[in-house]
Amino acid sequence: MSSGLAREGLPISIEEFDGLPTDSSHRLEIEDGRLLVMIRLAGPHIKAARRLANCLDEQLPDELEAMVEFEAELTGPSPRRIPDLVVCSSEVGDQVRVRGDEILLAVEIVSPGESAARDYIKKPAEYAANGIPTTWVIDLQENPHSLTVYTLDDTGQYHFTSPITGTYTGVVGGHEVTIDLSALTGPRRRRS
Repeated sequence: MSSGLAREGLPISIEEFDGLPTDSSHRLEIEDGRLLVMIRLAGPHIKAARRLANCLDEQLPDELEAMVEFEAELTGPSPRRIPDLVVCSSEVGDQVRVRGDEILLAVEIVSPGESAARDYIKKPAEYAANGIPTTWVIDLQENPHSLTVYTLDDTGQYHFTSPITGTYTGVVGGHEVTIDLSALTGPRRRRS
């Protein structure tokens, strides 16, 4: 058992967290000042994140990039999170982590074993408090898969859509993108 796992649920400072050894079998975050240890996801979750990143990268300009499982540095009681995907300036890819004010889109993917309340309520509230303009929550447990879009308003609060299925067209970092939610999992589709 690593030192990170031994401390799960106990209070942890940012300095202690940043000093933890790398643990490739778990995702470590700080939630409400406590160490949160999650099993690394596999299967449809990873496939969906990778396919979404590829889809976004094909549509976004070169100066923006979609990055999977890139650690976010936030303000507030949960200063270290790992969204399933973030979109930010491609220059950020050389950093150890991305600051909340550098993120244009944060994506959480809900799948079996994960806390839906964390993905639908807690994390969006934290992302709004950090000024992240848009958050998407993609639910792979729904059939068909669904997307809830959270958009930051002038008061710093998110407004969210009813779950969207099928195809979604919206704006990320000032650029229009279209996502086919059904293409995020399942057999790979051949390009024409």
